[in-house]
Amino acid sequence: MRISSNKISIPVLQSGEEVILQGKGAYKDTFRSGWKIADCFLTNQRIMINQGSRVRLGISIKDITQLRVEKLHYVIKKKETLSLFYKSGKDSKEYRIWLVTQDLENWKKRIYQLTLLKIDADLIEKIAVQLDSEGRDILWFLWENHHARIDRLAELINAPNHMHVLVNIKETINPIAEKVAGCPILSFERAKIDPETGEKVLFSWWLLGELEEWENKNERLLDIFDEGSYIQVIMEVKKVEKSDLSLEINNAELVVKSNKIGHTWTEAFNLPVESNYENHEIYLRNNLLEIRLSKVQWLVDSEQ
Repeated sequence: MRISSNKISIPVLQSGEEVILQGKGAYKDTFRSGWKIADCFLTNQRIMINQGSRVRLGISIKDITQLRVEKLHYVIKKKETLSLFYKSGKDSKEYRIWLVTQDLENWKKRIYQLTLLKIDADLIEKIAVQLDSEGRDILWFLWENHHARIDRLAELINAPNHMHVLVNIKETINPIAEKVAGCPILSFERAKIDPETGEKVLFSWWLLGELEEWENKNERLLDIFDEGSYIQVIMEVKKVEKSDLSLEINNAELVVKSNKIGHTWTEAFNLPVESNYENHEIYLRNNLLEIRLSKVQWLVDSEQ
C-alpha cells in the first residue's frame, strides 16, 4: 500500500474554517482493522478524513484529548503513526484513530499547537530567559498582543530590516521554544481569525496555543472593607512587584494597573464611598496587595 501523491480536492469548509495542512494518507479507527487510504485535512477547526468527496470522519480540534506517536505495522513494515484520542459530542466517550500522513512530524506539531499546547506566563518566562533582549521583546509583545505584522515587530526592536526579525524568530525563538514547550510557538499565518475580536488578520505572526491569562479571569481574590476612616482593599496579584503597580481614583472608582512586561493588566472596581488618592498606603506581601484609601467625607469632617 503506497500513499499516492495525486492532487486532492478541498472539502466544503465551515464558516471561518481554513485548511492548514492537507495530503494523501491512511487511517484506521480500531487497532485490529486494516488501513484505509484517505485524503487528510487539518483545519483551524477540524481534522477531516475524506475518501473521494465523502467525509468519513470529522474531529473537532476542541475534542482532542491526547496525541502520541506510535510505530505500527503499515503494509510490510513498521511505520510511525499519529495516535489521536478524542471525545465525541454525541456520547462523551473517548475514541481513538491512527493516522499516517506525509510529513508526519509537521502534522504532529501543528495538531499539538492547535489542541494541547497551553501557553501561560510561566512558560513564556522559561523561554524568555534563554533569549537575547530582542527575542524577549518579540516574545513578550506577542504574549500581550497575540499577533503582529513583521513591520511592527521590526519597529519594536529597531531592527535594520525584516530579515533580521525572521532570523530571530526562526533560528532562536522557535528552536528554544521547541526545546522548552515541545514545539515552536510562533507561526506566520496568511490569514487567521482573531478569536477575541472576530477580525480576520492578514499576514501576521501569531503566538500559538491556548493562552491561560490568569490575570484576566474572574479568579482573583478581592475583598473591600470599610474601616471607619479609610477603605481597605485586599486583592491577589501574581508575579509583580510594588513598583510595577499604579493606582487611579475617580470618585468611588479604583483602577489598579500592572505595567510589568508580560504581566500587564488593568482592573477597575467600585468602592463603597468616595475615596482620596492623597496619603494612600500600599503594601504587597505573599501575592496579596493591600491598599488603604482615606474616605473623602472623613477628611472633610476632620478638617471642620
